[in-house]
Amino acid sequence: MNWKHTKTLFIFVFILVNISLIIIYIDKVNKSHINDSADENAVNFKQEKIEIPDNLPTVKNIKMQLLTARSNDFSSYAKSRSHVTSEDSGQKIKGDINNPIDVSNDQYTDLKSYVKDSVYKGKNYEMSKIDDDHVTFEQTYNNFPIMNNSKAKLEFNINDDGKASSYRQTAMKTIAPSEGANNDKKQVNTARSAIEALYYNRYLKRNDEVTNIRLGYYTVVKEPNVQVLEANWEVKVKHANEFKTYYVEAISDSPKIIEE
Repeated sequence: MNWKHTKTLFIFVFILVNISLIIIYIDKVNKSHINDSADENAVNFKQEKIEIPDNLPTVKNIKMQLLTARSNDFSSYAKSRSHVTSEDSGQKIKGDINNPIDVSNDQYTDLKSYVKDSVYKGKNYEMSKIDDDHVTFEQTYNNFPIMNNSKAKLEFNINDDGKASSYRQTAMKTIAPSEGANNDKKQVNTARSAIEALYYNRYLKRNDEVTNIRLGYYTVVKEPNVQVLEANWEVKVKHANEFKTYYVEAISDSPKIIEE
């Protein structure tokens, strides 16, 4: 055996192992510094006496971009169905339900089935609001709601007997990414960062409570037939005895905030 070559080989392997250990150590230190920096910049909501939900929505690998959409014309659809009539120059329909649907159960199972099976593109709507007189659904795009938009809404009227006997519907069509050189998909900011943006801009103050937060599309340009939809966080806040809704841009480094 050539001990000289063996010795050289051992020294070479030893150097490689040490280099690997140094690289691993430096990587851990850098990650530690990044985490420490993030923790230092984070708002301590508990200390500020601001309540936020325990389980915030995750946005891992979620990317979004500006969309353009047009109002749907229901004129032809209404003419081919006896229980449906068009309104607002065809941009809205009113539908009568022959066998009123009982919505007294907590899960609204029958109403959801009716929407899925009997309403125009009902699979693209999700329930968003329930009160004594109405149950509201919102149109979705890629499973995200088009929020607070009268042009993408399905609303059922609830009678005194707890049954839904009619509905009114609007819809958007040809929803697609807006044209433009700067409209690439971008990673969505976290839900916590949206809440922190409200705090830093003084919309969220001591003793306030964030009651709900969800991700979707909000209309930033409204024309009679065309709208531009932007990824936003919808944040509902309780200020003492007053409730407010805020929309926070979800893919901007300096998010704009709209108060409804």
